[in-house]
Amino acid sequence: MKTNAQILLFVLCFFIIESKAQIYFNNRYDTFGSCDGTNGIDTMFNGYVSAEITCSSVSYYTFLLNSYHYDGTINKSKPFLIPNTNFLPNSGKYVRINTTQFYVSGERTYKTDTTMAFLWRFNFNLDSLFYKEYGYINQTNVVTSFIKSTNYIYMVGYNDILSTNSDVLLIKTDTAGNEIWKKKIGIAGWDESAYTIKSCANNNLLISGLKRGHNSSYGGDYVLRVDTSGAIIWQYYYPSTNYAAGSLDVMELPNGNIAFTGDDAFNTGPDGVYRKPTLGLLDANGNLIWRKSYGGKFVGHDFYKLLINHKNNFVTCGTIGYSSSIVNGMAYEISQNGDSIFSREYAMMPGSQNYFRDVIQTNDGGYCFAGFVSPVFANGGTGTEDIWLLKVDSNFCESASSCGYGVGLAPLSKAEELGLRLYPNPANDILNIELEMINESPVTIEISNALGQVVLSEASISQTVKLKTNFLPSGMYYLSVKTKDKTVISKFIEE
Repeated sequence: MKTNAQILLFVLCFFIIESKAQIYFNNRYDTFGSCDGTNGIDTMFNGYVSAEITCSSVSYYTFLLNSYHYDGTINKSKPFLIPNTNFLPNSGKYVRINTTQFYVSGERTYKTDTTMAFLWRFNFNLDSLFYKEYGYINQTNVVTSFIKSTNYIYMVGYNDILSTNSDVLLIKTDTAGNEIWKKKIGIAGWDESAYTIKSCANNNLLISGLKRGHNSSYGGDYVLRVDTSGAIIWQYYYPSTNYAAGSLDVMELPNGNIAFTGDDAFNTGPDGVYRKPTLGLLDANGNLIWRKSYGGKFVGHDFYKLLINHKNNFVTCGTIGYSSSIVNGMAYEISQNGDSIFSREYAMMPGSQNYFRDVIQTNDGGYCFAGFVSPVFANGGTGTEDIWLLKVDSNFCESASSCGYGVGLAPLSKAEELGLRLYPNPANDILNIELEMINESPVTIEISNALGQVVLSEASISQTVKLKTNFLPSGMYYLSVKTKDKTVISKFIEE
């Protein structure tokens, strides 16, 4: 006969096992057999909720709400149609009002260069409760992000008048959606846009976006700290030498420092501007502590969203484009001093356009990415543009099999300390490998692509190796050196 203590121990063990069970899915969702997409994903009502667009004969971009079970199957799906109107929901998270209701913000376009910002309230059944619009009449009013404090809602985006001058748009309402004020933040001769708003511990607001000269191809990261009246406390601008995406996300850390995404823009090619994503850290007064770039120069190579995971590291998601036709979703885990720990690319349809727009950490410690896929028929793509949700585990793997982030593997930033050095990086047909501190012989050298597939494997007894990489398509690869009791991993770019 089991004692009460034994029964309690069994229940606790069962609960621990259940809490660590991982869920995996890689799903594509098509609503009306036409275009679909999303910019955000959130956890709500014992599952996921995503505000999306779908194409219909009534409205080119129809507003769509989907709720999903944790296994990725759809719970409820409801479109909201207004003739001759395009909707675009905000990026990232939504505002929860109580245990049964939430808000989505965004923009509604009803004629050329004329949009209104909206705030739309729903319940857990995805029923519409009320809808309100904001902005300046007969102008472009776009809301990209919003947050809720105890008593107020703040929406941010940009305002423009027939493409003559773009300013940051900041709107304050009460929690019932009644407008308190709206204002533009910007200066003449410059175009400013906001992509994200976050709250600070002292109730200040952080806004990140893009600043550039009007009608200029030069721009860069833009971060502002404002008070609850919308007055600027400080602003930070990091210019680029070409058309930059700007800072797509920002957040305050527990110590008061501020992390922000950005990019370095380089030359423009036939497929667009080549960029490297960056992550930066400011102190509480807006002074730059460090700013680092990641990966190689690729088209649309950007970080979209940023979070702190359960390991106290940064996690970002974004895109990397090898051409206008081939785009992959990507994820990075980065330490708090800016060192890359792990990165990986993902594709629902390899050879097509695969976009990540948001990421959340899930209850089982994994991650759920949200975005959309668009087929490139010449490369074997099928169907229409569809919503894409990918659920991976805490090691960014798509199944229980290891994808290069296993226990005992050296972090990428430590590879040189353990005796592995690669050059040139990016490589161009030849990759030199130095194994100065790895004295065991022989070793196995493997190269894996961004999907975890081994594309080369060979044994070596030399501490210097020259590999021909001319057979590799352009992209990011992982090189692992395996000895009897240790594996060291680094990454390189093949141009």
